This record gives sequence, structure tokens and C-alpha cells, in this order.
Amino acid sequence: MCRIAAFIGPPLTLGELVCEPPHGLAHQSWAAKEMVSATVNADGWGAAWLDDARRPAAYRQILPIWADVNLNALARSLRCDVWLANVRSATAGLGTDYANTQPFHNDCQDDALLFTHNGFIDRFAHTLRARVRAALDPEIEITINGNTDSEYLFALIRQQRGTLAQRVRTALALVREWLADAPDVRALLNVIVSDGRQLVATRDALHGDAPSLYYHHDWHGGIAIGSEAFDDQHGWAAVESGEIIIAEAGKTPVRDSL
Repeated sequence: MCRIAAFIGPPLTLGELVCEPPHGLAHQSWAAKEMVSATVNADGWGAAWLDDARRPAAYRQILPIWADVNLNALARSLRCDVWLANVRSATAGLGTDYANTQPFHNDCQDDALLFTHNGFIDRFAHTLRARVRAALDPEIEITINGNTDSEYLFALIRQQRGTLAQRVRTALALVREWLADAPDVRALLNVIVSDGRQLVATRDALHGDAPSLYYHHDWHGGIAIGSEAFDDQHGWAAVESGEIIIAEAGKTPVRDSL
């Protein structure tokens, strides 16, 4: 599995999110406190944001975050009001390459989305990939570059219609429906998606325990979400399994059941 993080609020640098917090993603990459299926996140890292034209942009690296010589320059130079980030622990059988490294984003001017996923679907190539592919419109299916369950899940969310929260809910409901008769197939479904106006995050699992997830309603003046709390600052709250968080800058995050 991975560790994921996101922020929406007043602009801050990538370093303020990833590097400077005492338990930010850079620290979690080698000293995570709540991972249960791995010990380090050494299979790459990445960050996604919106550029000045509000189009999705991303930096992805297959090296561990601590070995990336670009980190210091990027951390102090990149600044945005919306961030998603990920440090990766690759699922067995899913290659460590750029196509499989998160966060993912699309390049659609009218439907710009950023996405990251912490979890997995057991034996995805054999259990669910064909079903997901069959549910996708060709123009979405052809944009899939890697072979991870995460990228297919992102495509499934993009396929849906409605508000961002509705799209996420519908996609996860489809996964549950398709795996309802497969009790031996675990699906761990912690995701964070943003359209630049909101962050929508879920803590969810089918036939297993959901990975940890937390949020803070006033972190650096905005809303932060992460697999683990970034620091000891008062205000971090645990997201319950089966919950969705809808966060918008300047507003109190909404907690609801999936």
C-alpha cells in the first residue's frame, strides 16, 4: 500500500505539505506509523496540482522520495492552493514504472481531476480489470497507460456523472456490486479526488480492513487529509471506515457515510 496526502486552502509550497511537517509524507515514506502490509514506501512518489491556467499537472518519480535529487528544488519552488501527493509501496505484480506511479490526473479542460489511491484490489488483473474496462467509454479507456487497479479506479470515477462526491460514490458502489459474490477478494479503497474546488476522500474496504485516514479542518489555514496525521497539532480527526469527506476551502468539511 501507499501513504497519501492532500490539501486545499491558501497557497502553500510542496515542501510545506510533504517535507516540512515532522510526520509528512517524506517522513512517512520510511517511518510510517500505521501501515499494516509493508514497512517502507520506496517504490516512487509523486505530487499533483493545478497550474496557473487551472489545468492538472503532476510530477512523478520512480525513485524513493528520499533519493530524488529534484525534491529540494521542487519543494521550495512549486506553490498551489490544491495538492495531492503519494509515496508508493507497490502491490506485488504491478510494475515500478512511471505509468504506475501516482497521483494520476487527466488533461481535460472541462473536467480536470487529480486522483490518488491507498489500497489495492486483490489479483486485480484476474478479478476485476475486464469488468472495469467493459464499463468504460472508449475515450476514457484509451487514456489508461499502466496496469494498476488505482488507475482503472480513477478511470471508473471519470466515467460517472454528477457531483464529484456522487461520481466517487457511484464508482465505489460498482466495485462493491461486482465483488459482492467474491468474499475472498479484498478491495481497499481509500481515495482522494479533487477538481480544484473540492477534495473528496474516502476510507472504505470490502472483505478487509480499510487503511487509516485522517483530516484536519484548519491546517495552514486550509483542510488537510492524509493516511496519517502530519504533526501533533491539535485538530486531527480520524475518518471512520465507510465514510466520505467532502472538503472545500473556507468551509467546514462534510463527513458522511458512503
